[in-house]
Amino acid sequence: MERKKNEQERAKYYRLILQKEEQLDELTNTERTITDAMENLEEDLRRGFQTVAMLNDDVTHDETSKKYEQQRHDDEQEQVFRQLLHESKEQIAAAYRKGTNKVDKERETLYKKRSELS
Repeated sequence: MERKKNEQERAKYYRLILQKEEQLDELTNTERTITDAMENLEEDLRRGFQTVAMLNDDVTHDETSKKYEQQRHDDEQEQVFRQLLHESKEQIAAAYRKGTNKVDKERETLYKKRSELS
């Protein structure tokens, strides 16, 4: 009777461990998806600012001081966006590390509880 109960408990912990491993996989996949999207956004932003610079060159080809002023403004804007993207990527990575560590600790606790049933 006791042996059957232990087997049932071990099976329960096995299922819970599998759930935690699935959560870890899901977190990893979601993080990868978000990271890829952020990198695509960064590349789109870079191309967009290149296009703006080319358009400004065409429009202000005769007005040198205005051209440099506009270029400086565009460069500042690009730097602000890049900094925001960088900070966002760091925050996302930290949040996923925290979530992954939490689920990993829960999984380790389940492993220990399961092994105590032997």
